[in-house]
Amino acid sequence: MTAPNSSHQESPRIAVALANPSNGELLERLLGQAFHLKHGFFGGHESLAQEVDLVVIDVACLRQHYKLIRDLRRRANPMVLPVLLVVESRGAPHPQVADELGKSVDDILRIPTSQVELQARINNLLRLRTLAREQDDARRQLVGVVSALRTLSACDSIVVRSESESELIRSLCQTIVDEDGYNLAWIGFNGEQSDSAFEICAWAGPSRAFVPDLRQNLSKPSPCADTISWCIRTNTTHVVNDIADMLPFSPLSERAITHQLAAAIMLPLKTESGPSGCLTIYSNRTDHFDHKECQLLERLAANLVFGLDSLRTHSVREQQAAEIHYLAYTDALTGLPNRRHLIHYLDDILSTPETGATEYAILFIDLDGFKPINDALGHEVGDEVLRQLAQRLQASVRDSDLVVRQGGDEFLVVISGAVRNGPQQDFVKIVDIAHRLANRIIAHLGEPLTVGGYTHHLNASVGITLIPEHGRDPTLLIENADKAMYEAKRQGGGQSYLFSKDIADSHQQRFSLETRLRQAMEQQQFELYYQPIFELSSCRIVAAEALIRWPQDDGEVLSPGTFMPLVEKIGLINPIGDWVLETAARQLRAWHNQGLELSMAVNLSINQLYPNGDAEHFAGLVKPYVDPSWIHLEVTENALMEDPAKTEALLKALNDQGFQLAIDDFGTGYSSLSRLQHLSLQSLKIDRSFVNELDRPDSKGEALVAIIHQMASSLNLHTIAEGIETEHQRQLLLDMSTGKAWGQGYWFSPPIPAHEFERLAKARARLSSRDEMVPF
Repeated sequence: MTAPNSSHQESPRIAVALANPSNGELLERLLGQAFHLKHGFFGGHESLAQEVDLVVIDVACLRQHYKLIRDLRRRANPMVLPVLLVVESRGAPHPQVADELGKSVDDILRIPTSQVELQARINNLLRLRTLAREQDDARRQLVGVVSALRTLSACDSIVVRSESESELIRSLCQTIVDEDGYNLAWIGFNGEQSDSAFEICAWAGPSRAFVPDLRQNLSKPSPCADTISWCIRTNTTHVVNDIADMLPFSPLSERAITHQLAAAIMLPLKTESGPSGCLTIYSNRTDHFDHKECQLLERLAANLVFGLDSLRTHSVREQQAAEIHYLAYTDALTGLPNRRHLIHYLDDILSTPETGATEYAILFIDLDGFKPINDALGHEVGDEVLRQLAQRLQASVRDSDLVVRQGGDEFLVVISGAVRNGPQQDFVKIVDIAHRLANRIIAHLGEPLTVGGYTHHLNASVGITLIPEHGRDPTLLIENADKAMYEAKRQGGGQSYLFSKDIADSHQQRFSLETRLRQAMEQQQFELYYQPIFELSSCRIVAAEALIRWPQDDGEVLSPGTFMPLVEKIGLINPIGDWVLETAARQLRAWHNQGLELSMAVNLSINQLYPNGDAEHFAGLVKPYVDPSWIHLEVTENALMEDPAKTEALLKALNDQGFQLAIDDFGTGYSSLSRLQHLSLQSLKIDRSFVNELDRPDSKGEALVAIIHQMASSLNLHTIAEGIETEHQRQLLLDMSTGKAWGQGYWFSPPIPAHEFERLAKARARLSSRDEMVPF
């Protein structure tokens, strides 16, 4: 910190006004070079009180300049302008002269006199002058300290009360000016980036018009900018006692003088958080900032730094809290509220005492056909599709409706019927409002969408629940809307469906069945039944088809149609399918050991084949027991169409492993001759729907079956007719066959347990022991 410079000169200045020139010469000789004498100084100078330290005058000149002397002494107040009156030693001084002691003069010197006495008198008067000056300096310092303390207290109060950084620095500048009478106070900070310019952010005072000039000066390299930078960098207070001396002949200095700015103090604001800065205060007189005032202003700056750090830390915490809240309650991909936000929103609705009547509805929206976009074009395209659909969804509802992304391609909308159509709404009206909004959403989401260079046509299914009609728990309401959405999807999609108790019961049953299925898998409760496949001509059993069954505790045995669709949906098809194939191979090995040289037919689900079917895996399940050539794998026509190229390659790989392959339910799918001739197949299984038509008059079933036989013969494929129920059907099939033909059905035998199949097969083998046994 820089202390103010002293303005006192080493040689005291004495103004001399003596009517007798010889007395002046005498005085000059006696004082010598110790004092600086100024003769003839009285000429109406009003600044004499500040330019001299002592006046030596005689009676004649006192009378002549009496009024000026009194005026100069008054102007010098509270300091003293001492006056020494010189009188002749002849006779006593006039009484009026003695009366002037303490008024216009401070001491009387008779001449002639000695040098010692003259210097003593002068030194005493100069000491009086010095004491007066020191007393005035002390008074001014005390006034400055008191004012600075008052400013410090007021600024401390601002630091405590301010709620933002901008409020703090603005109020502080104004308080500094108001409390201490400074001409200007401003606060500025370095830019956030290293190359950013210093910026003045707040200012106040009568000379605030100087700020634009200063800003222009700081926008480019300059001594002022360098001083501020040094002050902040070194964290050191810098005092400018005289701006004119610091920047001589500078345009900025001239502008400062124009705005009555004479001295300045720069106080660094070295903060721990955010950019550091500078508090600069200007006074209209030079040498204003003494040591004590600098100390108090430094305390003010330190308190300001504390306030800035506190506010910035609080601001950062608030910003972080807001960011955490945003991340916690907002979907990152679409910017929509997320499920957590929805739960809180529904909690607020349900906690309101007025939420008694049905006034709110939840729409659960799931996109139909979105997964293929992700699979084929990648997640980036899929994400962009979701973002655009979220915008469409937001545009389909009112501002008062809440749109939420649950996750994946699932969205929810909460609507208020009371706000939409008046305060009183009955159940029917709310349902109508929900369905109409759902239909509008479905229509908007179904419009063509171009992303990733492709035009996409998506559909949506919507489930609806009513609040509080369908529950008073947010999670339950969402789950019920989800159940209703799945019902809409099950009925074909592209529609809305209102939740009901029947749906809840159905889902409860499905959940119970799913739990039991998983337990059955873990506890190996499943069994295989076997239906004989026989030669149509001789009724000789040539193979068995393995069919899964699920025995229940009450003795009932469930067929695949009651539980396999759910097995497919919950992802158990692969482990159960592997169990079926391995168990059938093990059973076949046991029959071979008993002399029953049969083949085994096993169905493969589309989910076992696509997308991750592995021929070596299937072969590995069979080879420990039998050669794969004894296993006949059956796939449906529809399974072949999922991914034709990949499925064709898998069938070839299975055939290369030795498996025999057949198309199951042939005639109900979309196979073409061009496809069939490229597939590694050995058999076609004629669907039971064609066989059933054989007994009906005027039916085209007989012609269709004949065509299938001819087509199979031309492709060198065997045929197996399913669902033979009568002898007449068997005979017709036999008549139409062009080669070896087989069949299965209840006419011969239903699916039966392994031990029953074994007895039946052995009995049939004895009847046809002379016939050749070959695997089909």
